Amino acid sequence: MKPTILIVEDDKAVRESLRMVLEVYGYTVEEFATGEDLIERAEPVDGACIILDIHLPGASGIETLERLRAHSGPFNAILVSARATDRMQNDARRLHALALFSKPVDIDRLLGTISALEQ
Repeated sequence: MKPTILIVEDDKAVRESLRMVLEVYGYTVEEFATGEDLIERAEPVDGACIILDIHLPGASGIETLERLRAHSGPFNAILVSARATDRMQNDARRLHALALFSKPVDIDRLLGTISALEQ
């Protein structure tokens, strides 16, 4: 079964292009401009796959993921950043993210990472 994809990205063009690609591949997608928007979502994130930009206004992607891990059921996360650092890699591992992708995101690698969840 395909997971629902929750995209958290403040750049509207990036967010919409990711949504369009993922929908072409049959995924249900929801978009959020900030981590707070995702956290305030009425439905739980259980079972979803969250694509989370690290550099967000307000709470960063790392802070958002920490909060979700502390208060949500199981879900998968993929982090993205235009300026990935070693510290971000360490945070990604600590928070059990599936991957940390640099922007622009390699769509084939992203789809491969997500499709592995369906196994």
